[in-house]
Amino acid sequence: MMSLGDVLRSNIKVSVCVVAYNQKEYLRECLDSLINQELNCGYEIIVGDDASSDGTADLVKEYANKFPDLIVPILHEKNLGATKNYISTHGRARGEYVSHMDGDDIAYSGKLQKQVDYLDKNKKSVLVWHKVNVFNDAGEINKILHDRLNEIVDVEAITKTDFLKYGMLGAHSSTMYRRSAAPKFESIKSEVLDYFLIGLVLDFGTACRIEEVLGGYRLNADKKTFSKNKSLYFNKSPIRKMYSKHLLWFFFQDGRYREAIFLNSFFNFLVDIRFLRPTAIDFLFLSIRSFSLSGILNFSKYYPEAMKLRGFS
Repeated sequence: MMSLGDVLRSNIKVSVCVVAYNQKEYLRECLDSLINQELNCGYEIIVGDDASSDGTADLVKEYANKFPDLIVPILHEKNLGATKNYISTHGRARGEYVSHMDGDDIAYSGKLQKQVDYLDKNKKSVLVWHKVNVFNDAGEINKILHDRLNEIVDVEAITKTDFLKYGMLGAHSSTMYRRSAAPKFESIKSEVLDYFLIGLVLDFGTACRIEEVLGGYRLNADKKTFSKNKSLYFNKSPIRKMYSKHLLWFFFQDGRYREAIFLNSFFNFLVDIRFLRPTAIDFLFLSIRSFSLSGILNFSKYYPEAMKLRGFS
C-alpha cells in the first residue's frame, strides 16, 4: 500500500519553482505562503538555492525536513548564476503546470488554485499571470504592477506580438505556464532574462492575466536578486543591454514582429536618451535595424499606451 507521501508524489499537477540567492531573511515568508495554499490537486515546491552565503541553504534544509512530501531542495555547492539556477530548478518540474516564485516574493491565498482553474478552462492559454502588489520590507503597498494593462491589451488573450511590443506584461512571480510549452532549457547557454524565456513559451499559444491581486512583489533599494537589483530601468544596468539583445534575437527569428519590436526599441531609445543611459545606442541600433514605416505612423498612439503601462499617465 502506498503511503500518503507516495500518493502525493505520484499525483503532482503543479510544480512551484522557487529560486533563491542570499534571501534567508525573506524565504521563510515566501515558503510559508506557498505551503499554506489550498489546492484540489497534488503539488510540489522545488527550491533552488544558488550557493548562498547567508544561511539560505540551511533554511531550505529545515523546510525539506519538516515537509518532505512537499519540498524538493536543490542546493548548489557552487554559484551558477541566475539563469542556470532557474533552468536547474524548472528542469526538475514534474507537474502539468509550472509556477515560478522568486524567494523574496509572496503568494496570497488562492493564488495557485485560481491559476490552475484558469488553465484547466482555457486550453489555448499556455501561461497565466495575475495582478500583484508592489511592497517593501515595511509592508507598505506602493502600487499594483501594470494595473491598467486591461486598457491596453486583451488580458484574456495576450499574444507574443503584445509581449514584444510592450515588454514584460506580468510579474515573474505571478507566472504559471504549461510544462508542455516550456523551452528547451538545455539549449540556453548564456545568461538570459525571464522576458526571453516567456517569449519562447508564447510560441505555443497566448497568455492571460487574472484581474485579481494574488501575490506580493517585494521591492527594496537593497534587492539581492539578479532581476530586481538591476532592473530594466536601473541606470547603467547590464540588464538593459541584455534586453535589447533579446529583442534583436526575436526580430531575426521572425520578421512578422518587426513593427512590434521597432515600437518597443524606439520607445526604449527615447527613455535612455532622457536618462542619459549608455544603452541608448543599443536601442537606437535596434530601432534602425527593425525600422517599420507602419511603426512610425503608429508611434503617436503607442507612446501614451507604453507610458500608461508603466504608470506614468
